[in-house]
Amino acid sequence: MNKNSFFTEIKIPQSPFAITHKDNILLFGSCFTDEIGAKLSQNGFNILKNPFGILYNPKSIEQCIYRIAKRDYFEAKDTVKSGEYYYLFSAHGDFRGLTQEECLSQINQSIDNAHTFLKKSNVVIITLGTAWTYWYKDNNYLMGNCHKIDSKLIERKLLTNGDISEAIINISKIISDINPTIRIIFTLSPVRHWREGFRDNAVSKARLYDAIYQNTDNKQVFYFPSYDIVMDELRDYRFYAKDLLHVGDVAVDYIWQKFSEVYFSPKTMEINDKFVKLYQMKNHRPFNPQSEGFKKHLQKIKSLEEELNTYMQNLKSNILHNNE
Repeated sequence: MNKNSFFTEIKIPQSPFAITHKDNILLFGSCFTDEIGAKLSQNGFNILKNPFGILYNPKSIEQCIYRIAKRDYFEAKDTVKSGEYYYLFSAHGDFRGLTQEECLSQINQSIDNAHTFLKKSNVVIITLGTAWTYWYKDNNYLMGNCHKIDSKLIERKLLTNGDISEAIINISKIISDINPTIRIIFTLSPVRHWREGFRDNAVSKARLYDAIYQNTDNKQVFYFPSYDIVMDELRDYRFYAKDLLHVGDVAVDYIWQKFSEVYFSPKTMEINDKFVKLYQMKNHRPFNPQSEGFKKHLQKIKSLEEELNTYMQNLKSNILHNNE
């Protein structure tokens, strides 16, 4: 450690493959997936994020990916009613309906969309959040979300190291079977699941970390150390959100910077900056939409859009040419 340094820096090896704007990126996992997915989207990448909504444990993510790969649709028996809505045991509460048919239509359409996207994806990013799982006692159904169901009806179980390793191996095989050239990046969420208890959270993260460590080959399955960066480089509560459990914006920006350095070329990062600039320009709210200044602002947006569209078209043309 350099005597002038005030923290231990995580040295991350350069990735053996680069991610570019021609790639399709599919993301699964915990709420940290939303943070990274938002960054990728703002930087101009074509992504599909959490087709079943936010999922935390590896077994639920495995089941989600299996259904997508096999186009294994949900049926009425997979739903549960809580309050006035029908939900799905295996999906986030975003998938709900006043009738079973409405609920099932949403999720099965998402399966179709994700299946198509997976087949043409280049990279899958999977963020594991917890090794704790919840099971509906009545039929021993693994729940991706509890949907505020009476806790007396639910059994809580901690996955073993073997359970988690099996899930990671199955996930990698399911994905590679449908798309042999895809790259899979696992990461461990730095979000602290404090409701599980401080000790249960620590054990949970340790088991996930160990299973990921055992099952990455650095050929097709890789690990990106989001968790390590927060635990070792950013070990200070100022890098967390107000709840002191989720990581704050500064930490997300720092992790994104590290991710960029590992997976993006200088040219890709240059294009990223332009996409972010375009995103910010489009979200600018004018005081006077009829002013000359705002009209010039709109013209700048149009010019930058045309520049980026031309870049993307050329990128795709090069792909087509290389594949001929």
